[in-house]
Amino acid sequence: MTRERVLNLIGFSLLIVCFALSVARIVSAKWFTKTSSGENIITIRLAHWQLEAGVREAFEAIGREYEAKHPNVRVRSIPIPERIYLNWLRTQVVGGTAPDIVEIGQGITSDMLARYFVPLGDVINKPNPHNVSTSLADTPLRETFFDGMQGGFNSDLLEYFGVPVSIVTVRIFYNLDLLKKITGNESIPATYEEFVALCEKVKDYSLRTGMPIVPIAGSKYNGPMLMDRLFSSQTQRLTADFNTTGEGGAGSGRIIERYFAGKWQTTSPEIESGFALAREVGGYMQPGFMQLQRDDATFMFLQARSLMICTGSWDVTSIAQQAAFPLGIGPIPLPTKDHPRYGRYVKGFVSEAGSNASLPFGLTKSSKHPEIALDFLLFLGSKAMAKVFTDVSGWLPAIVGVESSPRSKGFALETAGFSGGFVLGNLGPDTRRVLDTNFYRLIDPSSSSKEFLEMLNLEFAKTFVSDQKRATRSRWENIIRSDSLLGASSWLAGGHISESTDSPTDEDRFLHASTINDRAYYSDRLVLDQIKKAQ
Repeated sequence: MTRERVLNLIGFSLLIVCFALSVARIVSAKWFTKTSSGENIITIRLAHWQLEAGVREAFEAIGREYEAKHPNVRVRSIPIPERIYLNWLRTQVVGGTAPDIVEIGQGITSDMLARYFVPLGDVINKPNPHNVSTSLADTPLRETFFDGMQGGFNSDLLEYFGVPVSIVTVRIFYNLDLLKKITGNESIPATYEEFVALCEKVKDYSLRTGMPIVPIAGSKYNGPMLMDRLFSSQTQRLTADFNTTGEGGAGSGRIIERYFAGKWQTTSPEIESGFALAREVGGYMQPGFMQLQRDDATFMFLQARSLMICTGSWDVTSIAQQAAFPLGIGPIPLPTKDHPRYGRYVKGFVSEAGSNASLPFGLTKSSKHPEIALDFLLFLGSKAMAKVFTDVSGWLPAIVGVESSPRSKGFALETAGFSGGFVLGNLGPDTRRVLDTNFYRLIDPSSSSKEFLEMLNLEFAKTFVSDQKRATRSRWENIIRSDSLLGASSWLAGGHISESTDSPTDEDRFLHASTINDRAYYSDRLVLDQIKKAQ
């Protein structure tokens, strides 16, 4: 027998063995999933894209806690890479094979929520049964969250679909060893002036020593995170004058309406000042940072090739575990109204009080065990499990009365101050695309923020129109959807009249959603009419 035939035989034998083991595993999982007491094992699957250190461990710990109370249940956490999460989830929900509980976000649309997720309106006004024997025992589920559960609310459908797990805030991370080497101390900047002075010291240190160190590690992920926050400080007064608050999310529409009414332009001094500020800070990041990924910036910071990185509370455990140096954490230092160059358009300290809870999880309609899955979802949103989550992950808790982990010190919400201003890229996807595509022109040393805006002024006028048309079309689709649900619930209520007065019926909620959507659609149409008149 030749050597080639022997190798083929071995390979074929290994293939048969692997196939037999796979069949045995599937059969055992199907026919032998029983506890010692003879009960069938029920598996609840939870999918998410949070691959940061500590998060998976936190979900595993919560799963084990639930299994200890329910011996016939197994909780399986399914981490999916962020880049493929949305496509993967679409395939799963369409095929009816989606996990029982799924993290909501990453481009999951209102249409997907309406089609494939269970609304939670029936449970939000009732106490969480897993908060028994705690200070929240008699508190409605919605009120146990610091934001009133707005992090799980969909403003298009006017319905709650998610149970949030955490709060996220954005901060500046510092390499304290490098900071002391450059400045002689570990004091992090408290003002924007001190922040710029520190960046200049880093540049000077790099030139003197020949060490390739930049002040801030940037990427297309965390660069805009910092620059958008700085930009919003310059539109703070302008936004307050527009009175952009309003039910139905009419803020962007009001800003666009004011643009076509001639109240502001993309070449207005506030906008130019905002981009000048972004340009100034962008110049302290490595060249070409907008072409780099999130991991590139993190790796650069961990290698001590930058003094700072701007990222969120979600990265604190990952960075702390990998960094070979002590970390300092501080807020983004924004210009105050006393700043000689950028203070003119600032109203005051930007508050984070309007932030919503994040990391929401929803129940899919394809769940084979919806009652148990819903019970685990409520368990996940309980006070005791919020403490487990923050202790293991290092993230901030979303439940009131839960003490944060020591690792999350420095990330607590800053609730004093005023609302921030609008960010141009947040007015719609088309506007954001134009900004991202041309951002390199702003950072180009041979140009200025004024030249950048003059060059893109016509493009912005076009994208404001297309973004507003998209928003109006979305409102119309929401009206059609809510009217259909209202009609169906009215027909069903004709034969099944609820006697309960403790909470609103489905018909009440759909009627309210229809009214709000009608009002928002009318507001959006007024904006489009204003645009047509201006053109």
